[in-house]
Amino acid sequence: MAGPSKVQFPGQGKKQRMRARGTKRASEGVLKRLEKNLAELLDDPHALMPTVAYTSGRGWRRWFRKDPVQKSLKECAKVIAKKNDRKWLGKRMVRRHGDSVARALAGSLHAAHDDERSMVAVFEHPIFGTSSFVRRGVGKPTQLVSFQNHTHPRQRLLTWEDHARSGWWFFSMDDGIVCTGNEANPPEGWLQGGLTDAPMKFSQKDGVYCSPAAQPGQENGLHFSVGDTRVIIDEADLAGVDEEQSFARSVALRMLPPRLADFATVDWEWRPEGWPEGKELPTVAQERVDGVIDAWLNLSLTDSKVIQTLRKALCLNIDEGCIIGEKWWAMDDRDSMIDAISGSPPEKAALKLVFSEALEEGGLQIRGDGSFEELEENVLRIEETSCHANLVALWPQWGDFILEEIYGITGDEADQIVEKQTKRKQGFGAFLKKMEAERSEHLMMSRFPWKEGDMDGLCGRADSLIRKARIDGIGSTITMAKKGKTPAAEAIGWAWINVHERAESEGWHFDSDARDKGGDWVPALKALYEASAVLAEGGSSDDYIEAMREFSTRSGASDFVEI
Repeated sequence: MAGPSKVQFPGQGKKQRMRARGTKRASEGVLKRLEKNLAELLDDPHALMPTVAYTSGRGWRRWFRKDPVQKSLKECAKVIAKKNDRKWLGKRMVRRHGDSVARALAGSLHAAHDDERSMVAVFEHPIFGTSSFVRRGVGKPTQLVSFQNHTHPRQRLLTWEDHARSGWWFFSMDDGIVCTGNEANPPEGWLQGGLTDAPMKFSQKDGVYCSPAAQPGQENGLHFSVGDTRVIIDEADLAGVDEEQSFARSVALRMLPPRLADFATVDWEWRPEGWPEGKELPTVAQERVDGVIDAWLNLSLTDSKVIQTLRKALCLNIDEGCIIGEKWWAMDDRDSMIDAISGSPPEKAALKLVFSEALEEGGLQIRGDGSFEELEENVLRIEETSCHANLVALWPQWGDFILEEIYGITGDEADQIVEKQTKRKQGFGAFLKKMEAERSEHLMMSRFPWKEGDMDGLCGRADSLIRKARIDGIGSTITMAKKGKTPAAEAIGWAWINVHERAESEGWHFDSDARDKGGDWVPALKALYEASAVLAEGGSSDDYIEAMREFSTRSGASDFVEI
């Protein structure tokens, strides 16, 4: 609503002549406009009074005494009767008691008789705009502005601001003001006037007013209605409006009080992708959508943000199924939902595990700020579309569960891993890949019949080479094979590079003794390595044990341990 006027002093900080407080010298254009407006006011002040478009019903005399609008009109009629009596107007405009509307009218009519109006005050308001006016008497600046700028479709309403605060409705039309009493009954043609002030242009098509990108039969966008007048605003047109502008405000400011939500209706039929056709929205989601629409109608939400806010309000309040961003899946189609999230297979496997547990008897909401909430409803709501962002939110509470169920890591080791990853926030793709590698390594090692260190001679050396080859690849073992510190270790190194056909490129590292001795072990070591392939695939260790026994016999190793 309007606030007190703000007086500006042009050229502040510069040397200037003294002027009356709250005034400035008007430009030629301002003077012409004021002279024209005041002349029209003096000529026919009755034409500027609001049209009363309501009836009193029974007991009208008693009702009339309680009707502030009728009282103001009655007092204004007295002022109008004396419109040419400057002396009387001069007294009425400074009288502090009595009707304030009549007082401002008297001041404005007195100004209309003045020959000198070069000194004016400036009214500024963030919603109703800026205007100059002639200050006369003790009338409210908003009411003086309103009378003296009666051609302005918004500012002309300010005269009746106090009455609007008391529950009386005023609508600004092209030809004046209409008061509909205590009920909001917009006159025919009122909405069309407001459309001319909107931040986008409207054209009438098949009896419907459409924004530039809208068509009469379309379902998307905002469908705005006042009475029988329908308006369709396409979402693209709303998104293209400047951030501070609003269609609702351009319409609402042509009435007082500016409460469109009291009588306008808005339909918005958008649904998230995948939502079953014809399925009603949950009650809570519809309530949130209605709340956003009311906020827009009540001028607290701009056009550029309304669609985004509506979609977010709807999606974050659906109480069934799975929803990511603006897409929805049924709860039994959770696998398809996980496929739609960007991430590596290990990341998706971790999320799927958490969801299967968390959604067993309730729901889960993972927010974009890295937090999550367990819900009573069986619904999964996710704001972010990447596995990493969701795992960051879930990891502190669900990390130990993931480590145990997928990687078999429990106890203190699991706690340390969870804590470390929570602090580092390493990319979960790389982190889980590492966990998978360590799990695979641990599983592989568990398949070998001997543990590391059970055999500490030639058999142990052969076992170590094979373990490393199966985990890290053959290339990682070549350096190990070349660094034998004893004749026996050098001999088995020579045998190893022959098994893998690396003797031609790496043979220069070995002397003739290592070659002579190790050459005899190649068939047995090769058979042992081939037997380890069964272990790598999860098969029986019998062939590996027998091949190790054969290698021990062929090499003369003394460290073979029977299983």
